[in-house]
Amino acid sequence: MINYGSAPTSDEIEIIVFGPGYGEAIAVHVGAGHWILIDSCIDPYTKFPASHTYLQRIGIQPNQVKTIVASHWHDDHIRGISDLAGYYPDAEFMISSALNNREAAAFLSAHNGIAAPGLSRGANELYKVMTQRDKIFHVMQRSSIMEVNANGKNVKVAALSPVPAAFSQSIAHFAQYLPRQTGGSPVNHAPELKPNLEAIAIHIDFDGDAALFGSDLEEHESFGWTALIIDQWCNSKPSSSAYKIAHHGSHSGEHQQIWTTLLTENPIVCMTPFSQGRVKLPTDHDKNRIRGKTPNAYISSGATKRPNMDSTDLKRLGDICNKLTRVNSGFGAIRLRKTKNNKFWTTELFGNACSL
Repeated sequence: MINYGSAPTSDEIEIIVFGPGYGEAIAVHVGAGHWILIDSCIDPYTKFPASHTYLQRIGIQPNQVKTIVASHWHDDHIRGISDLAGYYPDAEFMISSALNNREAAAFLSAHNGIAAPGLSRGANELYKVMTQRDKIFHVMQRSSIMEVNANGKNVKVAALSPVPAAFSQSIAHFAQYLPRQTGGSPVNHAPELKPNLEAIAIHIDFDGDAALFGSDLEEHESFGWTALIIDQWCNSKPSSSAYKIAHHGSHSGEHQQIWTTLLTENPIVCMTPFSQGRVKLPTDHDKNRIRGKTPNAYISSGATKRPNMDSTDLKRLGDICNKLTRVNSGFGAIRLRKTKNNKFWTTELFGNACSL
């Protein structure tokens, strides 16, 4: 069990990023007791959503959570988000506008695990929220997610993506994976739609400072990071001194001008790993690239399932059994805090979080 200490003071900005080897969640205190939750993953110790466990431990009341954002539907970003929606019934719930069409609704219904048990948990989580909540807000580029006065500061939370041009591409993606009524083989899993153009990248203007949350948005000249960077409204936002790196540090979520246009020099950057099957992010090359951009880089977990033992012993075990992995590949959190009078973020690492 992790001891997170005390809650931020009313005038403290806080960003905390949670992540095991598979999963991501973010909680942000924008000031004056107002919280926004972005995505969800499961705390392996409590089996509850990590953000909920955290807020309970530091004494945050349910009515202080003002907004919940599901940045996109992938399983590693929204495990437990339907529970979050239940824990915080007064919070506004927001999802990508790319899901506001008949093809997307049919896709989530077909892959929700109710009509077809055992399918994607991610589709199931969003499907439950969409069918249980009376009101859901759909977000696209230039949408306002939250605007609040906190201790005399006008805090603005806005969506930088998805861009309007991404919608037709997304509809084609969803339609491609709708099960056919007649003929063909049944779809027995909810596949990833690549590249990820539907994700909500979020900018928070703290009225004097800013933070950028890249979600899993990937690079594409018409629909991805290039489209954001060349958009005058996006690139006129205050530069961010804190950045949750897009797509687990993968090169597919990278664009050089993120660092030169959207961020301050040597920002604090946080990321979560992805370790599922053969896919392991960030790669060593990704880590080196990110370290070359800033000396202030942190990751929520070591992101390895390799058993922590001597190579000789590991080889002996490998001779008698297959697919050796750790029972728990690690869970951790990175917390950033600062007050309006402090130029620099303070960084705290919990669990298996470490410098990149």
